[in-house]
Amino acid sequence: MTLLKPSLVLLPLLLALSNPASALQILDAKDGETVLGKISQKEVTRISFERSRIRKVTGNAGEFVLEKDEEKGQIFIRPVSPDSTKPINLFVTSERSTVALLLQPVDTPSDTIVIREARDPLKSASRMERSGLHVRTIKNLLLAMAGDALPDDMEVREPGQQFALWPGVRLTLQRAWLGAGIVGEKYQLANIGSADVNLAERDLYKPGVMAVSLEQGNLRPGESTNLFVIRERRAND
Repeated sequence: MTLLKPSLVLLPLLLALSNPASALQILDAKDGETVLGKISQKEVTRISFERSRIRKVTGNAGEFVLEKDEEKGQIFIRPVSPDSTKPINLFVTSERSTVALLLQPVDTPSDTIVIREARDPLKSASRMERSGLHVRTIKNLLLAMAGDALPDDMEVREPGQQFALWPGVRLTLQRAWLGAGIVGEKYQLANIGSADVNLAERDLYKPGVMAVSLEQGNLRPGESTNLFVIRERRAND
């Protein structure tokens, strides 16, 4: 199997093939951590702490428009340019912690980000989940998925489920890696039609995912490629 290219392994694109119930993003973070999120390119995104108030916001003011809700301790931001895809770095401070946000603008409606501070440790978390930073966890899981590794502390399933994205495109879920709070999914995406298929990660977007890697975006009839998705684990997984 061809390994993921390093540039794809490290690319924290916030795109999805999952079917979450809402656009709410819940980001678990501790003081000093950097976490990944997504914001709308054209609309405002609300950001708040789950049990605290935002006391201070630090970032490059030239990259975003900021509105503060002092009464509720939350903020609303949007990129200055509606066509920008450049990630926005933002530090938000509550009474208990300062969290760094790496926010990827995507073409979606208004969204909400809730930062959940100092979550209780998950006893059943895998070694990768206990490794600390979300970016490191994503990278390690993508590498494991690309190499078809079978970690002994994660549940691995091979459902073989098929989905129809569009006419002429077939998606097969070949393998899933399940941790306590994270799921990695390996799909085969096949062009079963008579015309070329040109895909980009943004074409597959739905909220609720941490990273997506598509090995090949241009498929001729009969060709297929691997697609890797990392998302938050849901109650029904």
